[in-house]
Amino acid sequence: PGPSMRGASWTCPVARTAAQCSTSTRRSRDAARFGRSARASPRPIERGPGRIGFRAAGMAATSAEAAARETSSEPARVVRVWTKADTDGRLLDGRAPWEASLAATPEIRLVSGELATRASDDDPDASAFDHVAFFDAVRTARAGRVLYTASTLASTQSMLQENLGSRNVDSSADSVATPLRGSRFPAGTVVVADRQVSGRGRGGNAWTSPPGCLMFSFLATHADGRTLPFLQYVATMAAVDAIQECADEALAEAAAAHNERVKAEAATDETKTAKPARGVTFRRGSGRSVDVRVKWPNDLYSGGVKIGGVLCTSTYAEGAFDVVVGVGINLDNDAPTTCVNAVVAAAWDALLNESQALGGDTNDDERVKVSPRRATRERLTAIFMNRFEALCGLLNASGGFDLLEAAYLRQWLHTDQKVVLEEGEIKTEVTVRGLTKSGYLLADDASGARFELHPDGNSFDFFQGLVRKKLS
Repeated sequence: PGPSMRGASWTCPVARTAAQCSTSTRRSRDAARFGRSARASPRPIERGPGRIGFRAAGMAATSAEAAARETSSEPARVVRVWTKADTDGRLLDGRAPWEASLAATPEIRLVSGELATRASDDDPDASAFDHVAFFDAVRTARAGRVLYTASTLASTQSMLQENLGSRNVDSSADSVATPLRGSRFPAGTVVVADRQVSGRGRGGNAWTSPPGCLMFSFLATHADGRTLPFLQYVATMAAVDAIQECADEALAEAAAAHNERVKAEAATDETKTAKPARGVTFRRGSGRSVDVRVKWPNDLYSGGVKIGGVLCTSTYAEGAFDVVVGVGINLDNDAPTTCVNAVVAAAWDALLNESQALGGDTNDDERVKVSPRRATRERLTAIFMNRFEALCGLLNASGGFDLLEAAYLRQWLHTDQKVVLEEGEIKTEVTVRGLTKSGYLLADDASGARFELHPDGNSFDFFQGLVRKKLS
């Protein structure tokens, strides 16, 4: 938070050192080479004949991409592209999104999801992600309305990030064209993979992404560099909200089904000898249906165990920031730690035990027993998109994080947490109180002196390597 925005490519220092979800191990081949200063004058977009020239450049790049694919050491990856509506997802030159040239990742071949499905209903490269269920739950103006799905990718993050950093080459002009926003991916694009094979975490750590995990990256645009660092907090809030909403739906549905069975069983028990099972009381919308919290700055925890993380990277071009938000959530793998659906099941068991403690019979009676519906990747991703767009609207409208900070602090783990700062041989205990205006940790010591706490960029655990800056 708070750095100069003059670089061509900028990553929030918190997010840069906190990459806990999967990203590609490959470096962008073109981002550094073709980076441009934020102060440079954007090249105007030509109309009329210029538009034809852009299309020709795109076609030339597509041919180059095909040639590069033949010599690439990466295995070919087929990515299907879907849109919520026929009018969604048009690129800058009017082409469909699956006609884009992805020169930085030549191993990836884009195809129309609808056309590919008609051609082959039994495609081993097809993702199991249900685009229909996803779009049915999306309620946004932009986020998530264009969907890319793949069975396997090196990284959803690098597919977006590396191609945003590269430029199409117009061979006829013998020059590199200015990158045009919307020339490769429409704003709001989301990329989902069933499996990632080249995940990378903070400090070069390797992260596996097996089936059972929700892994996606999406593209957002952001105009205000002052609020850019807070997008990763908005993303973690959206992730917690999405998990809580899925839990609310599952628990409310299970409670209703359970209570109906209890009522029906009581009506048919003519002997009245058995103590009846007790109905379950559940109130949705509390935001605390399950134990899922934010570990600053970008991890998701439940019961002291990590179940997910968020990574944000941004590139400046043409007067705005392209922000790639990567999200990884363990949805179904309850070993060796835990996962979202296990957390929801545990919350349901707690509700049953509570009703039993209030005087009902054992609620494991098979006559009335129900289980909560499992959260799906499609539903969780769609709700995340809905929440992210709504929260970003508040961030943009207010020009700061003030309207969202109270909600964020209710979701995180650190209010009044004691932290020991080590400065040489001197150890100082401080107490975390919240966030500073620049997005770092706000803390005070026993004397009441206030500090802004920064990660040192070297420690795996942020709270083991904090550096303080005294506030006036």
